[in-house]
Amino acid sequence: MLLEYADASESAYGAVVYMHSVKEDGTTTNKLIGSKSRVAPIKHISIPRLELSACLLLAQLVGKVRISLQVHQAKIILHTDSTIAIAWINTPANQLKPFIGNRVSKIQTLTANFEWKHIPSAQNPAVIISRGVNPEELSSLTLLWNGPQHLDMLELNLNLLNLQLPVLMNFICRNLKKSLISA
Repeated sequence: MLLEYADASESAYGAVVYMHSVKEDGTTTNKLIGSKSRVAPIKHISIPRLELSACLLLAQLVGKVRISLQVHQAKIILHTDSTIAIAWINTPANQLKPFIGNRVSKIQTLTANFEWKHIPSAQNPAVIISRGVNPEELSSLTLLWNGPQHLDMLELNLNLLNLQLPVLMNFICRNLKKSLISA
């Protein structure tokens, strides 16, 4: 199974891919397969839009990893800590403003058969890429090299999402295209 993570900050955004395998004795391992990062544009872009750009970068990266490793039947789970980006990805692209809709359309095309899930920022290894790290600390960051260890903790926390739903819906509605309906 491939596990992928995306994250963004005001200074950068990035994506990271792991291979998750289960050994015959039942133990599991995650190994870093690849990562990609981009510097955030000089022009101010909101964090949700940067998170969406990170999701697009992740979708492109996983396509390249699947081709390189010839992994076509593996279960693909993509993770982000942005509930807004997940909501946009699950919205028809033609209902969104152009910047968002264009990226959502590409993401939907590239990840049509994949699953997007929310992950808390503290468990998201892509946070290390987006926020940076001192070179001296890099070799000791097990979260980056091995990914999160407890996959059961990565499941969506519905109670948290339900608390954030009104705020989330308000933000999404502000980014929908305005449509004129006449009779």
